[in-house]
Amino acid sequence: MNTPFSLKTSKETTPKKINRYIEVVASRNPRLNAMAPDSQLTILTTLRRQYARVEITIVENLSDLKKLVAKKPDLVVLGMKLILLDPSMSYDDSPKIWLSSYLEENGINFTGSSTDALGLEFDKHLAKQTVIDAGLRSPTYFIARMNQPIRKHGLKFPLFVKPTNRGDSKGIDENSVVHSELELTAKIVSIHTDCSSDALVEEYLPGREFSVAVLETHRVGNNLLAMPVEITAPSDDKGNRFLSEAVKVADSEQVSAVVEPALKKKINSLAIGVFKALGSRDYGRIDVRLDAFGTPSFIEANLMPGLSDHGYLSSCFYINNQIAYEDMILSIVAISMARFRDVASEKSVNARHPALKRATRRDLTSSGLRA
Repeated sequence: MNTPFSLKTSKETTPKKINRYIEVVASRNPRLNAMAPDSQLTILTTLRRQYARVEITIVENLSDLKKLVAKKPDLVVLGMKLILLDPSMSYDDSPKIWLSSYLEENGINFTGSSTDALGLEFDKHLAKQTVIDAGLRSPTYFIARMNQPIRKHGLKFPLFVKPTNRGDSKGIDENSVVHSELELTAKIVSIHTDCSSDALVEEYLPGREFSVAVLETHRVGNNLLAMPVEITAPSDDKGNRFLSEAVKVADSEQVSAVVEPALKKKINSLAIGVFKALGSRDYGRIDVRLDAFGTPSFIEANLMPGLSDHGYLSSCFYINNQIAYEDMILSIVAISMARFRDVASEKSVNARHPALKRATRRDLTSSGLRA
């Protein structure tokens, strides 16, 4: 991903650290992990400048999870969603435990959304239907389930086909846009076989693509701050532009600011509506695409986006509000910590983030919201 800027971390130092204990939690299993090792270390370094105790814990099984809870951290920065209870079984077949549920049951605070919201996000068609039921725009679709005949449909070609439960554009390639029943069947079979997943089939949106960071802002009346960027993928051999797995691996997409005020307002409004409809908390990223008439529609949500210094989330923060990576991490942690922290700590965090406070008020106004 190419950005028109270099992300810089804040150089502020803190004379006295906040007396809180934070655990950064991730997995070595690439199917379970949402936080790369380099991001874990960067977050660790960032938080140790502000908080009294910060550690990294790798959780692979229930025993690891119990040990984490026994430490009684004030906050867990989640970089994974669940664990497999039976490692001898496949990912799909093994019983699972959601970390968010387990931590909540044991009175441990954590960053991000609850299991209910993460479960919706995890299954793309459930998220889509929830958004549609809330009266928000998303392409018409159907689900082609594994080991079942492909159902008859009334959708208009071209269609877009992707797995229902994969992230990072897994299973998405130049054959994902289909123009006939023959192509549709071939792509569905490919997803069933290669991804061991049901296929989500939706009407293809040919317009521009955007990703919107959404952040809770407790300091201005529990409003939501939306920060969009446009993502432009290179054209594939068929002339289509979308984020395929190959594009993400090659890091060949371009990320830029959304400069049209009216369009930005519509995208932000949709993203905030989706964030609310899914029952999201703290922060997340909502993907949006325009149809042939330029109307924004919801594509999918990422409620545990990667907290890297070069990802879409950090680009959203910097491009819109010049919030550096370090301040993004501190802001997310401060918002999550707000559920338990005392007044003195809250005042301390507010004093260290004037840029976020100013940007929040400015963007809420430009998005049609009011602080």
